Amino acid sequence: MKLFHVADIHLGRRRLDGRLPDHDFADAFAFIAGKAIDESADVFLVAGDLFDRSQVEPPHLRQAQQVLAKLKASGIPVVAIEGNHDKASIHSDAPTWLQYLAEDGLLILLQTRFDRSGPLLTPWQNPQTGGAWFDLDGVRFVGAGYLGAATPHKVREIAGRLEPDCTHVLLLHAGPDYFVGEGGGFSKEDLESVRAKVAYLALGHIHKPMLHEGWACNPGSPENCDVREAAYDEPRGFAVVNIDPSGKDRVAKVEVRSNPRRPCIRVNLDCTEFGNKLKRGAEALVDAAVDLIAAQRPAAAAVIDLRLTGMLNLDRIALDQTAACAEIQRASSVSAVVIDTTGLNIRTGETDGVGTALAPQLSREDLEKSAIRKLVQEENLWGLEGKQDEFATLFYELKEHIRLGRNAEDLAENISQSPLVALIQKSNEELENRLPRDERDKWKETGATSTKAFDLVVRMAEVQTETARP
Repeated sequence: MKLFHVADIHLGRRRLDGRLPDHDFADAFAFIAGKAIDESADVFLVAGDLFDRSQVEPPHLRQAQQVLAKLKASGIPVVAIEGNHDKASIHSDAPTWLQYLAEDGLLILLQTRFDRSGPLLTPWQNPQTGGAWFDLDGVRFVGAGYLGAATPHKVREIAGRLEPDCTHVLLLHAGPDYFVGEGGGFSKEDLESVRAKVAYLALGHIHKPMLHEGWACNPGSPENCDVREAAYDEPRGFAVVNIDPSGKDRVAKVEVRSNPRRPCIRVNLDCTEFGNKLKRGAEALVDAAVDLIAAQRPAAAAVIDLRLTGMLNLDRIALDQTAACAEIQRASSVSAVVIDTTGLNIRTGETDGVGTALAPQLSREDLEKSAIRKLVQEENLWGLEGKQDEFATLFYELKEHIRLGRNAEDLAENISQSPLVALIQKSNEELENRLPRDERDKWKETGATSTKAFDLVVRMAEVQTETARP
């Protein structure tokens, strides 16, 4: 059996304030579906985040329908799960647009529901009733979907209930924590427990490609949802999997392939030469950027990721990033330009009269972390003594998520996965137990550590605004 496996299509994604067309995502999806048709695939897997938002606009629904209809006309069944972007929230039972597509006969949507006894692994019978698994030619496809922070526990529960004699393909919208580097994933031990029951683990959620020991795979996003994803130099976009249910290893081969996508070129510009000019500093920066880009001979469809490095004196040069991007884009005849200032060393404070900074020179990341740490240190956070740096790091990560346009649920998920949350809750309980009963309600209203701590998230967002200018 030949499987084509995709994830994180993100139809309808808006990038760079709409400067890039959203049809890029539909083009990538259509290309992969075309390959599946040309190579006579037996099944087409979508491991979550077909859409970028739970509220889908008509043009993006039409994009999905057109590609899925071609697969259906070619006799290739599409087996799909919902990702975190496809649903309004992780616990929402509201109908999704994937359910609409399932009821329209364009895909088989697999959903594993849970009750107090654990996962309900019911067979899929029709689009209306749904189900957790679907059998085809000796292979059982099981859909776990997006499980959020409960992923490790729920994955172990699902694996424990899979029938030992079946050839299982498990679709899961998550990544292993050793690879992802964030909470909410699952461990190597969890992978091994799944390995005992699952022939192929079809992953999504993490846009960077991953292939684990030839049986667990995330093919990566087919199109760059953020320009920084263009830095991934491995093959990325879709996986082609050959499964032999009667074979000893069952998975004969997994190959991750790349599909065409909008070109993105990173250009590094050292600002030191003109970053301290009294006149025409910004103009000199723009001119130098245009020359560097011209040397790359970019296609008109290209996106330029312009990374500024070196020294920049904020007392001497004021750079309007929006205007600079527009001017560089016009002069370079490219699709879009985005400026990355995280590599700058910024001079602040007084100078010696000839432009040499007397204050310490800080990288942009250090400057932002310092501002966030100052906010944290201003608060008397019970139970977090010695944890100020960890707290500041959490806020910095949330700031980066905000900068990348992540939704509120993603931010809440990141907060809930932090070990600091459990520490705050434990500290609150200890402090509450120390108070006389008549003072506890008042304390909850005015001094709850968790309330004070996470109120800082709002103030952290304000820091993001203030530090967003070079």
